[in-house]
Amino acid sequence: MRQHKRGLHIFSIIALLLIALIVSLVVDQRRMIARAKPTSKIRVVSSLDFYAQAASAVLGQHGQVTAVINSPSVDAESFEPTTHTAKQVAKADVIIENGLGYDDWLGKVVAANGQEKRTINVGTDLMHRQVGENPHIWYNPQTMPRLVAQMVTRFSRLQPDHKATFKRNADRYLETLSSWKKTIKQLKRMSHHQAVAVSEPVFNDTLSAVNLKVTDNHFARAVEEGTDPSPADIAKLTRDFKQHRVALWVVNTQNSQPIVNSMTKQARRYHIPVVQVTETLPSNQSYAHWMTNELNQVKTALEEDNQHGK
Repeated sequence: MRQHKRGLHIFSIIALLLIALIVSLVVDQRRMIARAKPTSKIRVVSSLDFYAQAASAVLGQHGQVTAVINSPSVDAESFEPTTHTAKQVAKADVIIENGLGYDDWLGKVVAANGQEKRTINVGTDLMHRQVGENPHIWYNPQTMPRLVAQMVTRFSRLQPDHKATFKRNADRYLETLSSWKKTIKQLKRMSHHQAVAVSEPVFNDTLSAVNLKVTDNHFARAVEEGTDPSPADIAKLTRDFKQHRVALWVVNTQNSQPIVNSMTKQARRYHIPVVQVTETLPSNQSYAHWMTNELNQVKTALEEDNQHGK
């Protein structure tokens, strides 16, 4: 009887020890999972905020996205990266660079860290352009679909279990661009390859997408480079306004050079529709809303031009 009780006592002690061990293992496992969760997220750094918007949409809850340029008042071309910026880039799993000389500072940080294989260079890798060509590629309707597809590929390599989620999120994001794409198709049918003038080549890719032809490239390039357009270029543009040789005038409102303001006044004087665009994403707007709003201005301007032509 005593031996039986002693056996039960030993069995109870062993059982308690096993339970304690199991509880300890479960707690340790939960602690490990809790510690692993923050570092398991895919870390993305983008030079520009609208690329960051797309990355955040594709990643969903599986990533953390940082936009270095996140204010419309900051000029990406003259931006000087800080030590904090360099640290953010160094920790990134994926880096999104516009390229084409627009954000060279990011390329330099990437090269210093040896992170070229982690970088998506939108201009050269996806849009196949060379330095010296128009760097404002976000105005090209093909840019975001190509970038989003590349994001799905990169993110899926890092987290294969979430590949289907990334693809689903990407499809949802691209759906937000449907109104913009629909308006592009409408304008292709509406436009008659009219000539247009621009203050600088910011919006040119969208104009080309709807079959409109920029005729003041020399003037626009001078403004972009911060030099004075020649008297001949100014005289020609003024004649084009006066004689209604252009259907509209596209002005980058973030460039306040006196010659740009003067030509905008001339356009209005001769009743040339003025389309206002920006080089950077306006505050509190999505990329889709930004693109659609500006293109709707073009639609209104072409409707006016077609009406005058009747």
